[in-house]
Amino acid sequence: MTPPLFILTCMRSYSSLISTMLGQHCAMYCLPEVNLFIADTLGSGVDLLTLVRKRTLDGLYRAVAELEFGGQSEALVLRAVDWVEQRRDWTPVQLMAHFDTRVSPRCLIEKSPSNVLNPDRLAQTLALFPQARFLHLYRHPVATTASIAKITQSARGGRGRQTKDPEAAWIASNRAIIELSAKIPPHQFMALRGEDLLRDPDPYLRQICDWLGLETTAQDLDAMKHPEASPFAHVGPASAPFGADPGFLKHPEYVRRDITLPKLDSVLDWAEPGRRLSPEAVHLSYQLGYF
Repeated sequence: MTPPLFILTCMRSYSSLISTMLGQHCAMYCLPEVNLFIADTLGSGVDLLTLVRKRTLDGLYRAVAELEFGGQSEALVLRAVDWVEQRRDWTPVQLMAHFDTRVSPRCLIEKSPSNVLNPDRLAQTLALFPQARFLHLYRHPVATTASIAKITQSARGGRGRQTKDPEAAWIASNRAIIELSAKIPPHQFMALRGEDLLRDPDPYLRQICDWLGLETTAQDLDAMKHPEASPFAHVGPASAPFGADPGFLKHPEYVRRDITLPKLDSVLDWAEPGRRLSPEAVHLSYQLGYF
């Protein structure tokens, strides 16, 4: 099995766009959010996600439909659901190995934000894939927390207050990744500010590919700036429409942008009046290069 690339990230950190860009390199293949590593078996993961948020399974079903049956029509996605049910005892490693046979010799990219929600599961992923590469992708905390607040409020139809603190999610995710990085051989780990790549993609895309040991031709570089060409860069059928950020699926094109970084002492407009980042979030931001 070709060692995969895991993109480790807090939600709302440009991961759908950037991972799909990388997946357009001729030697890489980006999966949608398959959320494999939340349980020990495929069946227990499906059961858990069905209870928590069924739409989180969309990426898994779309990946199986595309790689196993050659498309993502409604009929093929329903076949994918049956295919998964027949393999409930498979482990995440077994399914990743199966995906690998379908895309070999290309490198699989797995970017599900759920990978970092449980530090124990995150460490287990490293143990299961000791040769894998890990890319820590992050975004400014003020912007990330505002985006998390916006999408969770939208999911509730604009009703009520935040039930989970977006700042706590940003801290927990990035702290878990930093702690894991101490256990990863240095040549297998890279950290990247998402704003830097979106502002000036060419040098960062080349750097990532060089790190992975991949040649990057002019054609590859151009292809990576066209994420909309991915088979998963669009809204899927009614039974599995998502598998990535809904906003990205509606507008998957890369557009160069000059992203102005907020000040760390900015008032958090999603929170109660006057709230600013906690000292813990500010200190972590310094570690990640934000000042």
